[in-house]
Amino acid sequence: MAELQKTLTAWRGAALFINIVLGAGLLVLPGLTVQRVGDLSLVSWIICAVLATPLFVIFIILGCRHPGPGGLAAYVQQAYGRFAYVVASLMFLGAVVLGLPAIALTGGYYASTTFGGSAHIYGLLIMGAVLLLNLQSVEAAGKLNQVLSWVLVVFLTGLALLSLYLVSNEPAYHAIAAPSSIDEFRTIWLAVPMIFFAFTGWEVGASITGEFKNPRKDLPIAMWISFFVAIALYLIMAYVAQRANLQNGYAAPFATIINNHLGAYGSVIVGLIAITLIFANLSAAGWGVSRMVYSLAQEGIAPSYLLNLTKGQPYYALITIVLIFSTVIVFDWIGFLGIDNLLKLAGQNFLILYGFSALVLFKLAQGMAEKMIACLGAGVCLIIVLLQGLSVIYPILIVAVSIFVYSWKGEIKSVS
Repeated sequence: MAELQKTLTAWRGAALFINIVLGAGLLVLPGLTVQRVGDLSLVSWIICAVLATPLFVIFIILGCRHPGPGGLAAYVQQAYGRFAYVVASLMFLGAVVLGLPAIALTGGYYASTTFGGSAHIYGLLIMGAVLLLNLQSVEAAGKLNQVLSWVLVVFLTGLALLSLYLVSNEPAYHAIAAPSSIDEFRTIWLAVPMIFFAFTGWEVGASITGEFKNPRKDLPIAMWISFFVAIALYLIMAYVAQRANLQNGYAAPFATIINNHLGAYGSVIVGLIAITLIFANLSAAGWGVSRMVYSLAQEGIAPSYLLNLTKGQPYYALITIVLIFSTVIVFDWIGFLGIDNLLKLAGQNFLILYGFSALVLFKLAQGMAEKMIACLGAGVCLIIVLLQGLSVIYPILIVAVSIFVYSWKGEIKSVS
C-alpha cells in the first residue's frame, strides 16, 4: 500500500501549524472579549494561554511517541481500544464538518463586506481554492503552505503593530486590570469558553505528525514555534482591542480601529488580511483533515476508495471533505444553520478531544510528571465543557452514532 511522504521539516511543520491555529477568531475574539469582560480582557487571554499550555504539551508528547496520519484518534485507540477510536474519530469529524465551513463563511462575509456580492458564494470559492492548492503534489503543497504561513504572519503582525500605533495616540478606553474579587473571577471564567476557541487547532495538526522527516527532533520545534507566534499575536491584539474605543464594532475590532483612522482604505486592508488568513488556515486544516480521513479508510471505518494516493496526496479524501464542507455552506445559505452555532458546537467538540488526549497520556504516561500534566489537562477540559449548557447534546448524539458505526463496521479490519 502507498504511504504518505515524509516531507516536513521543523520550519515547514511550524508553517502548517501556524496556518491551522491562526484562524478567523483572531480578528473577532479580542473585541468580543472586551465587550464581555471590559477591563479584565487582557488578563482573560493570559489565563487562557496558561490553561492551554498543559494541553499543548500533551500533544507534543503524544505526537513524538506515536506519529502517524490517525492523529488524536489513533492515540485514543492505542490507549482505550477500537470503540474509543471510533468515538474520537467521529467527534473530530463532527468538529471540523461544522468548524471549517464556518471559517470559510467568515472569509466570505469579509469578502462580501469588502467587495460586495454573496458571502456564501465567496465561501464556496475559498473552499475551491483550498482544494486546488492541496491537490498539488505533496512537496509543492507543503512549500505553498509554508510561504502562505509566513505571509500570514507578516500580515497579522503588520495589522497588530499598525493598530497598536493608532490606539497608542489615544487615551485608553479600558484600563488593564486584574481580578480582585470572586465576582470578577467568575466573570473571567464565563468568558473562557469563548476565548478558548482561539487555542484549538493543534489537535488537527496531530494528523500530520507522521509526515515529519524526524518527528522526535522536528515536531517539538515546529509546535513550540507555532505556539509562541500564536500567543504573541493573541496578546498584542487583545491589548490593542482593550485600549481602543470600539463603540459598536466589537465583532470586527481591527476594522473599526483602522476605519476610524484610514477611512474606506482601512476596510479593504482588513478585508484582504482576513481573507488571506482564512485561506491559509483552511488550506493547512484541509491537509490535516484529509490525513485523518485517509487513516479512517485504513482502519476500515471509511470507504476504501479514500485510500487512493496521487503524487503522495490522498486526492479522494481531499475532494470528499471539501464537498462535505461545501454542502454545509449551502445548508447555511438556505437557512438551516447559523455561523454562531457552527463555531460554538465545533469548539465544544475540540475541547472534548483535548480531554481525550489528556486521558490517553494519563494511561500511557512514563512517570508521575506526565500523569500530573494529564490530570491538569483533563480537569481544564471538563470544567470548560461543563460551562456549555445544552449544547452538550451534540457530542452525545455523536457517541450514539459511534455505537452504530462500531457495531456495523468496527470489526471489519480485524475480520479481514
